[in-house]
Amino acid sequence: MSSTVRVERDVLVPMRDGVELATDVYLPEGDGPFPTLLSRIRGSRSSGFITGVLILNPLESVKRGYAVVLQEVRGRGGSGAAWQPFVHETRDGEDCLDWLVEQPFCDGRVGVYGTAYSASNALYLTALGREEIKACAVLGTGADIHDGWIYTSGAFELGWNVYWAYMTLSESIARLDVDEKTRARLKRDYVDAIRRAPAYAARLPISDHPLLQEGRDLQYHEWLEHPDYDDYWRAINVLESADRMRAPMLSIIGWHDNFLRSHFDLYHALAPNAPHQLVCGPWEHTNYVSPFSTSRTGAIEFGPDATCGVSLSTPLCLDWFDRWLKGADTGAAGGVRYWQLGEDEWRETASWPPPHTEQRWYLRSGGRANTLDGDGYLSTSPPGDEPADSYLYDPLDPTPTIAGKLLMPTIMMAGIEDQTPAEEREDVLCYTSPLLLRPLPVNGRIRVELWAATSAVDTDFTAKLCDVDPDGFVALLADGIVRGRHRESPRTRSAPLRPGEPTLFSVDLWDLAHTFLPGHRIRVEISSSNFPRFDRNLNTGNEIGEDGEEDAISAAQQVFHDATRPSALVLPVASG
Repeated sequence: MSSTVRVERDVLVPMRDGVELATDVYLPEGDGPFPTLLSRIRGSRSSGFITGVLILNPLESVKRGYAVVLQEVRGRGGSGAAWQPFVHETRDGEDCLDWLVEQPFCDGRVGVYGTAYSASNALYLTALGREEIKACAVLGTGADIHDGWIYTSGAFELGWNVYWAYMTLSESIARLDVDEKTRARLKRDYVDAIRRAPAYAARLPISDHPLLQEGRDLQYHEWLEHPDYDDYWRAINVLESADRMRAPMLSIIGWHDNFLRSHFDLYHALAPNAPHQLVCGPWEHTNYVSPFSTSRTGAIEFGPDATCGVSLSTPLCLDWFDRWLKGADTGAAGGVRYWQLGEDEWRETASWPPPHTEQRWYLRSGGRANTLDGDGYLSTSPPGDEPADSYLYDPLDPTPTIAGKLLMPTIMMAGIEDQTPAEEREDVLCYTSPLLLRPLPVNGRIRVELWAATSAVDTDFTAKLCDVDPDGFVALLADGIVRGRHRESPRTRSAPLRPGEPTLFSVDLWDLAHTFLPGHRIRVEISSSNFPRFDRNLNTGNEIGEDGEEDAISAAQQVFHDATRPSALVLPVASG
């Protein structure tokens, strides 16, 4: 095991179009060649960043006998040209790999890894299907960039996209070919935007971000121009190449991460191809990109067994790479290791989900389920003849986001927080179970089958699953949204809604492992907004990003729960 690290900094690697990408190479002592780990990163190559917040500490990797290559992507750090997220990563990644396997320090066995954006680059490399790539390790990333990074079920991930755009803007401004007076003004505007992030997220139209256009950062406005799945997204969707992804995959994610669904979609897409180990803890995204180990998610402290950070992921990754690049018997193999919320313990299963049966909890009421003090309740008995619940959705007074699966720390933090403030609103319907007499373990994908009608030609419906403890704390476990125009599929546009016509909406609440304990109650919230995590549907039916405040229309919403239209929460209840 090597203890000496040699670093070759600022190596310029040429791409096929002549652009050079800045690269650092970490080498163990000795002549080599070595198995090599590659990460193509959006952030800095500085040692503080790479050892503190990436999935894998390169210094520890070198001690285990690996060469490590860190490359800043096109348009970031010391690399040339302009940054266009995702657009060049497959080609540049392939060029980097061609260069890498020709280097004398590389023995031809390559592992790829990353966190967030660099993890998506690792997936692009894996999707090349190259035999040199022997294993991959990713943490907190998106696979389908359209539905899972930029949009979710047709709704724009507003808080995340605005946060990401402005937080990456500083470097773009520094690289612009403008006079210094203009650059100074752009920097002032940038600082103002960061200081007033909530106000910037609330701007209408949501396309009204001139600083992003002038600063030429991200493709924020392009993303708004492509709300539907088309060739623009198809070219950067790694799942389109899932059949070529045969390298063993280690995937690490948290139950409260905004990329949670992407990791489970990736798991299922790759299941027939190669060994895949999925690790899912009780974390949100900033838990493991923090330089400090942490086990707190929102209001909940999960204790030392749930500690997250590079101190957790580094040994997981090195055991994975040792197994597949060196053939070492580290015990790393396929399967799923997950944290069972509620009981707060690690569990393992050969595949996901574990054996289960679907259990329906029907939404019931006497027609007044508004607020937590309404008459809404959940029952395993189907409804008979019951009146619908109704509320008015005003896009200019949206139901606020209160934590959850999100990533917008300049606006609010993610995780588990008390949802009581939202439940005091008249535009939130609450349906609560009786006190549970025995544990109810839930493991798998959750959905709400919602029969609803609206006065608008397009609108949103949202659902939240909560655990109400004996003290009245309403813990958010899972949430989802569906946009009317994408009610049949996030990839294709549905016909406009017919005002007043009952329609079945399926609200995907993603995967979950949670046990509702005796003395607790299950609660479902139904509304029409979760802002600013998602953009507000202004109910006009117009294209996203076009409408301002003056265009917004209030929508009269109805939720049905009767014998012919039985709205229900569908839970995968663990068997045995």
